[in-house]
Amino acid sequence: MTYLLITLAVLIALVLYHHIGYVALLKLFSRDNNKRLVFAKNTKATASFGILICAYNEQAYIKEKLYNLGAMLYNTKMFAIHVYLDGCTDNTYEEAMLAQAQLAKQDVVCHLHFNKQNQGKAHAINELIKLTKPNYDVLVFTDVSALLSIDVLMNLDADFKDTRLNVITGVYILDEHATTEQKHYWQYQNSIRSMESALGAVIGVPGAMFAIRSKYTDVLEQSIINDDFILSMNALKNGGKAVVNSEINILERECDEQSHDYARRVRLGAGNWQQIKILYKLLNPQLGWVSFNFFSHKVLRGVMPIVLALIYILLFSIAIFSTLLLPKLLCGIITSIHGIELTKKVFKIKMKLPIVDKINYILNAYFLALWGIIKFERGDYKQHWRRVHRSNTQQNVTIKVIKRTIDIVGSVTGLLLLSPVMLSVAAMIKLTSRGPVLFNQLRVGESNDDFVALFDVLKFRSMVVDAEAQSGAVWASKNDPRITPIGRFIRKTRLDELPQLWNVLVGDMSLIGPRPERPVFYSKLEKDIPYFSQRTYGIKPGISGLAQVMNGYDESIDDARNKIGWDYAYMLSTSSPRSWCYMELTILFKTLVVIFTGKGQ
Repeated sequence: MTYLLITLAVLIALVLYHHIGYVALLKLFSRDNNKRLVFAKNTKATASFGILICAYNEQAYIKEKLYNLGAMLYNTKMFAIHVYLDGCTDNTYEEAMLAQAQLAKQDVVCHLHFNKQNQGKAHAINELIKLTKPNYDVLVFTDVSALLSIDVLMNLDADFKDTRLNVITGVYILDEHATTEQKHYWQYQNSIRSMESALGAVIGVPGAMFAIRSKYTDVLEQSIINDDFILSMNALKNGGKAVVNSEINILERECDEQSHDYARRVRLGAGNWQQIKILYKLLNPQLGWVSFNFFSHKVLRGVMPIVLALIYILLFSIAIFSTLLLPKLLCGIITSIHGIELTKKVFKIKMKLPIVDKINYILNAYFLALWGIIKFERGDYKQHWRRVHRSNTQQNVTIKVIKRTIDIVGSVTGLLLLSPVMLSVAAMIKLTSRGPVLFNQLRVGESNDDFVALFDVLKFRSMVVDAEAQSGAVWASKNDPRITPIGRFIRKTRLDELPQLWNVLVGDMSLIGPRPERPVFYSKLEKDIPYFSQRTYGIKPGISGLAQVMNGYDESIDDARNKIGWDYAYMLSTSSPRSWCYMELTILFKTLVVIFTGKGQ
């Protein structure tokens, strides 16, 4: 019995060290060991990037993914996209070709590599590595289902100036529809990676996006399960550092349902077990923090399902065959925790018990991982990779309905309440300059795959009549002589935009959205600014918007280029009702600030 108790104590100590002790040590040492060099970001690209994507039946996301990559704020001659279409049986190839044609107009190079038969992700990655490794300084691996912040390449370029860095990743953010347990899990993982990053030894990267110096990128064995982990850790086997750049955001749009999450946990368990066998050389103490973190984080994570199973067996054996009170008490607690979960499932009880639910999620994850280890050892993972889950893409109808309802109510209310102000502005314009009170101008509206809407926007006239008769179509400048005295005031306060409430009411525009651009500028803007034509894809332009309140009126192509990031941030917010609602309220508040402080141009 003594030997059983000692063994149990050692196993419990391992569990406590892995979950608590290791985290405590990271917090202690990461405070004073962040020796990462910080290089200034600039617009001059220095590193060339090959962006690699493996796609198997990704028709729901592939086009948006490629447009996202095409929007990168980086010299288009210094990066190229490579998509390996691995035996797709849906319309992924056709969707990718449409996106490729659009990217070509923006001078973004996108190569599509088509394979008729699905041979698995490891094969696809290997083919891409062979094709691209000699041609680029850095290889960026990313999933179709993940959207990246548009300054990713700029951030990577700055970081890779530190020659000690071999691997860089970003902060992994789950979509709002992810389960609470998944969110807590990734919050924990992001916290751990942040502390490991301070030591230059991030152990494991999210497959959604990570970058490796090309010369440290090795091909994989065909039977690899966790390809992202093996790729990133192989790059550290001879030295070098891996870090997280907190300014790089990786938004995962595809979130698993609970049943699919369980299936993924089984596969991850098998992968964790496999990678211990493959990467045992990382246990070399000469690798410093990489070796220490690898053992504490991934080796213990890989064996933890077996450790927990042994603890259960020993604990219940001691409780049954001894008179000790503590083991009996612990067994009672464990039984109660699992009993609560079973009761909730049988009777479909949705009441949340945060602590109990979190413990059950962790324990279930480990026992699913144990099943993964068993499956791996009996040879179940010799077949090549398939996605655990593929959901059909659906537009967020809820947001569209709510947004249109707000537009109708808001425009009607605005036209009624602001009619005295509008009449006053009209009178001032009429009394101080010749010409009509209103003017209309052709603008580009909402677009999709089949059409681009054009409409006449209404505004109070703020310039002299025939302002472009001599100069042609040009942007207004801050001290533009064509602007009338009254026009200068109504532009600063944005009162010139009030007639657009009618455009909102009839459905040409929305109260909030990207700025509607003039078609006459479109050919130039599309050529000079990647992703410009997609700024109103599926979204109506707005009277106010994030780009408008952050940057004001456009005076040049550079101004329009700066706004693309804001427009894209707004588009991303529409992926979930909560983030969209927060964004709308933020823009509304900033709009009121502009109106009442006269900070418009």
